[in-house]
Formats: sequence, C-alpha cells, structure tokens
Amino acid sequence: MLIAEEATNESSSLLLSERMIITLCNGKGGSGKTTLSVLLGSALVEAGHKVALLDTDPQHTATRWIEEIGGLELAVPGQDYGALFIDTAPRLESKEVTDSIRRADVVVLVTSPSPADLFTSRDTASLIHREGAQDRAHVLFNQIQPGTILARDLEDMAERIGLPAFKNTLRRRQAYQHAVLVGWKSLGGEAREELFRVALEIVGSVKKQTRKVAN
Repeated sequence: MLIAEEATNESSSLLLSERMIITLCNGKGGSGKTTLSVLLGSALVEAGHKVALLDTDPQHTATRWIEEIGGLELAVPGQDYGALFIDTAPRLESKEVTDSIRRADVVVLVTSPSPADLFTSRDTASLIHREGAQDRAHVLFNQIQPGTILARDLEDMAERIGLPAFKNTLRRRQAYQHAVLVGWKSLGGEAREELFRVALEIVGSVKKQTRKVAN
C-alpha cells in the first residue's frame, strides 16, 4: 500500500531514533480518542515501528481492546518504544490528564465538528494553554461527514477552539467501530489510508517542533 510505504519511509528516522509521546485528550466522552489511540498506534505498527499504548482512563477500554484483539503493545515501565500513545480520561480535573499533557511531544485534541462539542473542546484547549503545551498541540477533527456545512467550517471551528488543526481529518465510518471488535485487519483500504495519513501528520508535527527547538 502506498501510504503504508510512505509511513515507513518518512517516519522511520524519527521514530527509531528517539521516543515520541503522543497524548490524545478531550474533556468530553465520545470524541473517539480511545478508538483513535489504538488505531493510529496500529497504523504505525503496520508501518514497522515499535509502538505501545499507555491507558490512563480508569475505564480501561483501550486496555481491554488490546488484550482482546492485539494490534499494538500495552506500555511496560522501563521499555523503550518508537512511539507511545497515551489515552486519557474525559476528565479535565484529573491529574493523569494534566501529567499526560505535560509529558507529551504532541498533544492531540480529538473532537467532532459538532457545535455541541465546541465548549468542552475549548475547555480542553484552555487546559493545554495553562500547561504551556499549546505549541505542541493540534486539533484532530473526527467523525467528519463530507459535503456538510460543518465539514466546510473546520477552520472556523479550530479558531473558536483556540488551537491549530491538523490538515488531515477522519470521516465518520462504521468500520472504525467494527475494528474495536475484530481489529486492524478488518479495515478496508480507504480507512487504512486515512489513518496512515493522520499518523504521518502527527509524526511530522513532532519533527517540525524538534527542528524549531534545534534552531
């Protein structure tokens, strides 16, 4: 698959040379951050990288999913990984959420474009700003329905939230929910390519930030 080859070629030098921590968060449940923590991590595994997930949500949905169907490793203390995804609880007052934001190389605020999600996403962005992580944070729009008014207004939504948005987005797909039951292999080519593109952009954002610090 072309995108899988791109993921291998473009991200290998960074992922294999230093540990990358990617925190996914939102103060509202149902944004899709747990599903994406596992699927984006699985995308990088498919690209040949050593990836693990740290599940800080007390519900431990991601842990149960990985134990049931595999796809990537659960983080083990002291073990080195090319990339570590942290799934957080939908509780902005949680110390674990704050700690996960502080330690991240990139913070991914996962949200739908729905106006109903605006206020909690804005609250999450405020927490990211308070922790001084805004330069390492991006909005990732999930559950997009192409051709709708909301899909056309993503730039305005990102401005209202208060963080820049990743260029790539994720569509509303039943396939992602199905993958919770049967794993990465159940995804069709279009869904996989979508996930690979988002994973590549996340990796690229860390690379850009590293270059800024170096300069």
